[in-house]
Amino acid sequence: MVLEASDQPLGLIADKLGCDAEARHILAVPDSGTDRGRFEHIDGLFEMNFEGKEIFKRAVRGMGDAAVDVLKQAGVGGQDIDLLLPHQANIRIIETLAKQMALPPEKVMVNIEQYGNTSAATVPIALCDALEQGRIKPGALLLTAAFGAGLTWGAGVIRWGDRVTPLNKSDAMLAPCEHSALELLAPAIAGCRQAHESRVRPSP
Repeated sequence: MVLEASDQPLGLIADKLGCDAEARHILAVPDSGTDRGRFEHIDGLFEMNFEGKEIFKRAVRGMGDAAVDVLKQAGVGGQDIDLLLPHQANIRIIETLAKQMALPPEKVMVNIEQYGNTSAATVPIALCDALEQGRIKPGALLLTAAFGAGLTWGAGVIRWGDRVTPLNKSDAMLAPCEHSALELLAPAIAGCRQAHESRVRPSP
């Protein structure tokens, strides 16, 4: 997505970011990234904390509160929103958020069944799909809402401009692939398994 300055009342007109740090441990990968001992346990194996029920509750609350905040900032109500573009992590979270905002299904973008949870890319992909499907009209008022590890959350109100079609089309194509994701990952999985087994195998 490319953003540029404008003197028109368009684009991101309200936003809210926040963090529920007290519960960061319920969605986290401990001992990873820059926090990990750089040369310890180089095996590609990580533990993950994922408390689904608690994450669900906090995701709905975080995104819902942020959405209410940005609507108030923008001086609009849920009934003014033309399309909700939520984080595509879980259909139940999306449905619950839409119900809180009193938005009917035709005003909610859902494409999780196509891609799964693509993390920070879910909202931009949903925006792109919505444009290609003709669901965003010139001047549309959009509401975005997202939630992730940390626990971070945010929302935004976007006033779309006049153009809803691409300036040009690319003829770039991905190389054909006849393998499943598991088949492509098989060598990496085998390598991790071998490294793990060598670490836990008792010495003679």
